[in-house]
Order: sequence, then C-alpha cells, then structure tokens
Amino acid sequence: MPYPPSYIDRFIHFTQRLPIPYWLIYLFLFIIQSLIIYLIAWMDGSISSLTSPKILFLFPAWQWIPLLIVTFLNKTARSTLDSFSRLLGSNDHALDKLKYEFTTMPPRGVIISSIIWVAFYVIATYSFSYLYLELGFGALTRNIVIVEGLLCYAIGGVLYYHSLRQLWLVNRTVKTIKRYNLFDLDPVYSFSRLTAWTGISWVLMLTLNLLLFPFGTALELMLSITVIQAALALAAFILPLRSVNYRLVLEKRRLLAENQQRVEATLTRLHEQIDQNKLNEVEQLNSVISGLSAERDTLEKIPTLPWRTETLTGFLSATILPIILLIIQIIIEKWLSW
Repeated sequence: MPYPPSYIDRFIHFTQRLPIPYWLIYLFLFIIQSLIIYLIAWMDGSISSLTSPKILFLFPAWQWIPLLIVTFLNKTARSTLDSFSRLLGSNDHALDKLKYEFTTMPPRGVIISSIIWVAFYVIATYSFSYLYLELGFGALTRNIVIVEGLLCYAIGGVLYYHSLRQLWLVNRTVKTIKRYNLFDLDPVYSFSRLTAWTGISWVLMLTLNLLLFPFGTALELMLSITVIQAALALAAFILPLRSVNYRLVLEKRRLLAENQQRVEATLTRLHEQIDQNKLNEVEQLNSVISGLSAERDTLEKIPTLPWRTETLTGFLSATILPIILLIIQIIIEKWLSW
C-alpha cells in the first residue's frame, strides 16, 4: 500500500464488511440522526415555530449521503478499471495498486479537506446567523444544529475531495495509453461512467439542498450555488476525458490519411493501366477503390467523443433537473405570495 487508508475509508470499509447492504446502513444512520434532531426540536418547541420543518433533515442528509456516494463511486471505479485494464497492459499487482489509489484517500488530504470545509462552515454560519431566527429555530435546537453542521461539513464535505481526486486519477490514467483503437471503444467508454456518476452525485446533493432548504430566505445565494454546482458537474464529466477525445481525433485523422494515401496510390496505378491500355487489372482496381471508399465512410462514422450517446443524454438530463426544479419553486413561491 502506498499510504494507509484515511479514517473515512476505514469507516466505509467497515460498513462493507457487515452482513447487510452498505446503503441500508447509511439509511439507518440517517433515520436515527433525523429522529434525534426532530425530537430535540419538538422538546424546545421549534417544530411549531419553524417555517419549514424539513430543514431539520438537511444536515443528516449531508452527513450520510456523501458517504453513500463515496462508497458507490469506489465500486464504480473498480468495475471501470476492470473494463479499462486491457488497454493498460498492466500486471495484476499494478492494477491492484491502481484500484487502491482510486478507492482509498490519503489521510493528510482528508484532514486538510475537513479543516477547509469546517472553516467555510464557521464563516458561513457567522455570516448567515440571522437565518436561524428567521427560520424559527429555538435556542436548544439552534445550538445542536450548529454542532451537527460542524460534524456534517467535516465528514460529508470529503465527497468533493474524493471526487476531485478520482477525476485527477482518471485524467492521469487515460494519458498513459499510447494509442486508442477506434474499432474497440468499449474500454474507452469505461471512465465516462465514473465521471458521469461523479457529476450526477454533485447534482444530487444540490437537489437535496433545493428540496430541504427554504431558499426563499436566501434566494440569491441558492441561485448562485445552483449555477456553480451545475457548471462544476458538467466540468467533472467532460474535463478529465478531454485528452481521450483529442487522442481519438488524432487516431481518426491518421487512419483517414492512410486511407487517402492508399486511394491515391490505387488511382495512380489505375491511370497507369488505362494509359498503357492494360485493362486486365482495371476491374480489380475499381473493387479496391470501392473498398477504400467504404473504409473511409466507416471511419468517418466512428465517434470520437469518449462516451456513449446515452451516457451523455442521461447526464445532461440529471444536470438540468435541479435548475428546472429551482425555476419551478421560484414560480410557485412568487405565485403564492401574490
């Protein structure tokens, strides 16, 4: 192992070793935390004063869903590397090392990420502290929720470090391939599943924010976050695989250039046969030209994007969804306020 697993990875590995599905464990923990905070809000009377009680589920969602996503992305990374491995030409030991890097975060990076997110949370909580009063939080619930958010950002925020690190590893890995085969694109498309799910996971967290946070109290902030998050999700899907697209375009141009050279050579020979009145090979040369034309048409139809059309369509649909949701909520809130 190039480095020991982080405390997040140790917890994830622990959940995967249990005899029940990992997603069921995270669901159970989410329900328990939500019930506790809901009970506290009921005890100090916040339930009746909150403008939107569903906001109590926001931090539990951000506590456990990111860990669920990290676990899922790790499983996707393993299957992706299995599909891509025949292009790598690596031995089993090298492939196992690569899988470890994709699915295990360095402890130092996780700690730094947690510190950054905690600092961001402290600044945001101080800057928008008035929202707790506007939303109707009681004193006890407010204090518990602030601590809850601190833990949530320290743990759940690691999703972005994990995702960015995996995307960097994707970019590094695809650049090690010297030449891509246009007639064997299945392994080429492998990493697009991982980058697509990464972007979709970011959009999922954004959608949870839109569903659980009464953003009418901070409309400009939520609108800005929505636009930025959607743009980042699109970048996560596209940017790590740009080099693959570039290499596929170069390979396609190379094959088309070779095809044109063969067409030119065949036409030159055909002209020589005609000029010398040697027509015995003309029919064969015409067949060669037809075959080369068919080859050119086949090459031109081969896509050079590093993902399947259905992958792109599904990703765009998932990315546009929260923006549509935001617009619909704004329209409804404006309509109800008239």
